[in-house]
Amino acid sequence: MVKRSWRTDRGGRLSGLSRWFLLVVTVVTLGSVSVSAHATPVTAESVTAGQLQKAVGVDGAVATPVTQASGISAQVYRTSSALDLAQQVRSGKVTSTQLVQQAIAKVKADNPQLNGVITLREDAALQEAAALKDTGQPFLGVPILIKGLGQTIKGGQNTDGLYPNRNAISGYTGILVRNLQSAGFIVIGQTNFPEMGLLNVTTSKLYGAAHSAWNTAYQPGGSSGGSATSVADGMVPIATGNDAGGSVRIPAAWSGLVGLKPTQGMIQGDGSSATAHTVNFAETKTMADTQQLFDALKQSRASAPAAPSQLNKLTIAYTTKSPVGTPVSADAVKAVQQAVSFLKQQGFTVKEVNPPVDGKALMRAYYILDTSAGSVANYVIQTATKKAMTKDDVSPLTWGLYQASKNLTKEQVAQANATIADSAAKMATFHQTYPLLLTPTVAKTAPLVSDPAVLPQYEAKLKNMENVPVDQQMPLIYDAWLHGLSMTPFTQQANLTGEPAISLPTYVSAKGLPLGIQFTAAKNQDRTLMAMGALFEQHHLFKTLADAQATPEPSPSTGTGSSTGIPSQPQVTEPSVTPTAPVVRPTAPNQQTAKPAKKIVKVVYVTSPFKLYRDAARHRVKRQYKAHSRTTAPSFKVLQVIKTVTGQRVYRVKGGYLLAGHGVYNRYYQRVPQKSKRDIRVIAKKGVYEYRTVHLKRHQRIKHVKVKKILHVKKIVKVGHVTRYQLKNGHYVTANRQFVHWN
Repeated sequence: MVKRSWRTDRGGRLSGLSRWFLLVVTVVTLGSVSVSAHATPVTAESVTAGQLQKAVGVDGAVATPVTQASGISAQVYRTSSALDLAQQVRSGKVTSTQLVQQAIAKVKADNPQLNGVITLREDAALQEAAALKDTGQPFLGVPILIKGLGQTIKGGQNTDGLYPNRNAISGYTGILVRNLQSAGFIVIGQTNFPEMGLLNVTTSKLYGAAHSAWNTAYQPGGSSGGSATSVADGMVPIATGNDAGGSVRIPAAWSGLVGLKPTQGMIQGDGSSATAHTVNFAETKTMADTQQLFDALKQSRASAPAAPSQLNKLTIAYTTKSPVGTPVSADAVKAVQQAVSFLKQQGFTVKEVNPPVDGKALMRAYYILDTSAGSVANYVIQTATKKAMTKDDVSPLTWGLYQASKNLTKEQVAQANATIADSAAKMATFHQTYPLLLTPTVAKTAPLVSDPAVLPQYEAKLKNMENVPVDQQMPLIYDAWLHGLSMTPFTQQANLTGEPAISLPTYVSAKGLPLGIQFTAAKNQDRTLMAMGALFEQHHLFKTLADAQATPEPSPSTGTGSSTGIPSQPQVTEPSVTPTAPVVRPTAPNQQTAKPAKKIVKVVYVTSPFKLYRDAARHRVKRQYKAHSRTTAPSFKVLQVIKTVTGQRVYRVKGGYLLAGHGVYNRYYQRVPQKSKRDIRVIAKKGVYEYRTVHLKRHQRIKHVKVKKILHVKKIVKVGHVTRYQLKNGHYVTANRQFVHWN
């Protein structure tokens, strides 16, 4: 009945997509109630962004470090993947309640600066965490945030970002959220989004602008920007989003995250018709989380074959040309070029080829169908207020779409659908030759928060759309959206063709801002895309905020000649791929852009039994070592310190990867003995030499000191990456811990 009356009001000119969109919103809206009219307490605590900021303060600092009385540390929580946290819960190292408390504390500390979270359901989440039973859920007890648009939870806000609808509360929990809960997640709140999800940035009259966790002067992207900045900041390891034109991938690219848009209809609850273009998924940090979440949310009947066993047999097409003819930044081009170089090193055939699609025609078709958003906004506001929508109720863009929707003809809608169908057919043929298409995800790094989503001159025209001649309305919408489209012209095609696409966080600009690359594949080849992501991740080419803050740049080579007193160890050097973009230490949300991390150089020796691995994930063992005494222990030159998502440190050494920790020691003392005598004892069986200078050259030897002899230290001297002790007699000896020991 609702659809029939709506079609009468629209003069029978509602497109298939519009009718589908309206049906979804109608169901959602009819399941919602007004706060003021709600007769019983809501199930979840809904806290508006303003209330949340008031509750935790707005002093401008992204808070002091969040601490926890028990469980895991704040640093481990912030950097852990969802699967790692679930394993910690399952092993008893931490409880789900503790994780939820940690997540909520992090939100309250950082959200005043980021504005990524619009509601918290603290009491409900803690109750759910306490009642949770382990039935083998992959994400047991892990906190998650859900997007505030289109992903309903009972008692949560359901506003569509429309100010007149600000009091709407959902009366039920949707299928996506139910599936998340079945997978073990604890929903702690909802994230920010733009009005009706219409922008590639996150800002609205109702919720305000979200800010990037990398640098708060910049946008995290949209429309799932609240989710992206929350994950990048470490509030939660995963936050959900939905994608109708890039709304998962764009924020992922601008926030240093993984953003998968599955094949249309792949995720349970998503539409699978030719006119459905919206998919639900999430912003993630790791490929393991992405793959497991995909399996948890996938429709049981949907086909998702395994990736090819020989991935590098695939031929990849790439382009850096904007499909709508707009400029593409040097950073975006460089990100793709670096990926192409890496892929060629891995044995892929990579060719520069432009897709056979008219990008401008496709976007015009997209905008014709998107006018339905204006119609839906009018319907929602009428339902909430019992009054017709006015231009002051909504953004100029929403108003312009609404006015244009009244004048669309059946022929225009049919032609738009035909253009989209033709593009889908052409891309299906294209992927028979080129299974993968590589592009930038976005054409430039994130815009400033102050950059308008729609330029002022177009806002004025949109606000007066009812007076714009009918034949000029759709061209005006194209021109008004062009400012935003020029930043993100690569994402919409996959939505309209129904193909899967993924954004990977492989690049950081000189200004410390992330930018992603995008792979697109034929329908149902989602696992191939995830395998490509895993390939880049395994070669340490991901650049997340946590990694960039914690991981120093690779250190320069170190010399270990015999004159230093370091016994040489046989080493096998394997080919390795080093990230080609600079590792930049991004800003905390209340800081300016930071300088690159300082280089770290060290040599370590290992006394405990240990394994040398071929990969940082420590899946493939290269060699096993037995326990050694201090003087005979093998030593390794550390090339890079890698911090895993569980907070562990892994050393990339010459010849492999080594887990830092018990039994792994810095080979050189960094200070003088603390006892008053400042004595050291020679422990090397062959003794050591005293030298005239710190360089310890053979011709500078003064005397030989036998094992067990005591030497009196004056001070410690640093020489490059190693240290020497200056003795009280003015001579120098090595400060190598395998040769001398504090007495």
